[in-house]
Amino acid sequence: MIDLAALRARLAAVRERIARAADRAGRNPSSVRLVAVSKTFDSDYVRAASDCGQVDFGENKLQEALAKMDATADLSLTWHLVGHLQSNKARKAGARFDVVHSVDSAAIGERLDE
Repeated sequence: MIDLAALRARLAAVRERIARAADRAGRNPSSVRLVAVSKTFDSDYVRAASDCGQVDFGENKLQEALAKMDATADLSLTWHLVGHLQSNKARKAGARFDVVHSVDSAAIGERLDE
């Protein structure tokens, strides 16, 4: 069972740390995007975090991510691919992820664009 109160408190604590760090750096805290890496957590946890205001989620395995995306398709989420991307999976990733953080070659970039 997911403890929503604990999750909400943890997210608030992380957001507060981000705000303090942004202030020290002279940045607007709203310019910092918190990406919750949902690796190893099932879609129920993604839903719970979304209920607590989390919007951005990161995954590093395409197949796991696709299943979670399908299970949470009714939510307005932004999905980030944060792990290594194999070229044979780039087209599929490009069609489903909002942001890909791991482009390490022009060939991967071209496949994503397709």
